[in-house]
Amino acid sequence: MAKKVPVKESSEYQNLIGKKETSNKPMSLLDHMDLDEEELEKLNVSEDKEWKKYWKGMPEYDQESNPTYKTIYVHFRNQEDYEEFSKLIGQALTDKTKSIWHPKLNITKNSLMRWIEDQND
Repeated sequence: MAKKVPVKESSEYQNLIGKKETSNKPMSLLDHMDLDEEELEKLNVSEDKEWKKYWKGMPEYDQESNPTYKTIYVHFRNQEDYEEFSKLIGQALTDKTKSIWHPKLNITKNSLMRWIEDQND
């Protein structure tokens, strides 16, 4: 049997599960990094300017805030209850299902979306 080697985390991480956004400003990767201004300077990263390098000639885009109205946790005593619930709501639930929307949210997979440009010679 292999000896279990203790693993030490290289840094602390922020657990954001269950926390709600406190402002209307969307959070960025830098918001999650817990860096002070001096550390940001060392990285030579400016949150306001970094994306501008790549967004040349692109259309303007604003992501609307569309928060969840209510989230509930549902517990099941056994598999039969779970399957009955699946039938009642009309959604296929599997062992891997972690969350659902009600009514069912129809999502188009990004892999099905393509940009097609006519090549008129």
